[in-house]
Amino acid sequence: MTTPTQAAASIANSKLSSGPLSDSGKQTVSSNALNHGLASSNPVHVALPGEEELLARHIESYRKAYAPANQPEEDLVRTIAESYWRLQRAHKLENALFQQVLKQDDYKDLDPEVAKAVAWSNKDTGLQRIALYAQRIQRTAEKTAVALKAMQQERKAAYNQAKDEAMYLTQLSLASANSFEPALHFGAPDLHGGFVYSREEIKLALLRVARLEEARARR
Repeated sequence: MTTPTQAAASIANSKLSSGPLSDSGKQTVSSNALNHGLASSNPVHVALPGEEELLARHIESYRKAYAPANQPEEDLVRTIAESYWRLQRAHKLENALFQQVLKQDDYKDLDPEVAKAVAWSNKDTGLQRIALYAQRIQRTAEKTAVALKAMQQERKAAYNQAKDEAMYLTQLSLASANSFEPALHFGAPDLHGGFVYSREEIKLALLRVARLEEARARR
C-alpha cells in the first residue's frame, strides 16, 4: 500500500525537471571514478589528495587487528581496509549531497520527508548512483573478509598440526636410544602454516603440557 509520504513524493517528483542539477552538484557525483574513488578498483585512487597519511594509519589499524602472516593475507587485509575507507567516503558524500539537493528550489518548499523521498527517487540527483557504489564496496569488503578468515583458519590449522607432530617427534627423539633430528621431518615453513621447528620451543611446549596435566590431576 502506498503511504501518504510516498504519494506526495510521487506527485512532487512528477513536477521536477528531468534535467541535471547545478554544475556543483554534477561535479559532486561525477561518474568519473577518479573524482571520488568510489567506482575505481585501482588502489592508486583509494586515497584522495591529502588523505595519504590518514589512509596509511587506517590500513595499519586493520593490519594490527587481523595480524596477516604472509603476503596473500596482507593483500586481503589491505583490500578490506581500503574498502571500508571508500565506504566511509560514500556515506559522507551521500549525506553531503542530500543536504545540497534539499537546498534546490524544487525541494526546499516540500515537506522534509517528502523532499528526501523525491530526491532519492530522482536519478538526476546522483544519490542512487552513490548508493550503488556503496553496496558494491560493502560486498567487496564482506567477501574479502570471508576469504581472509578461511585463509587464516587453514594456515593456523596447518601450523597447529605441525606443532603437534613436532612434539610427538621430539618426545620420540628424546626417548630413543638412536636419537634423530625431528627438524628433518619438516619442509619449508609455507607448507606448514609458517611453522619453523625449534627444539627448545618444543621442549618448553612439552613441559607446559606436563605441568598442566599435573595441575589437573591435583584438582
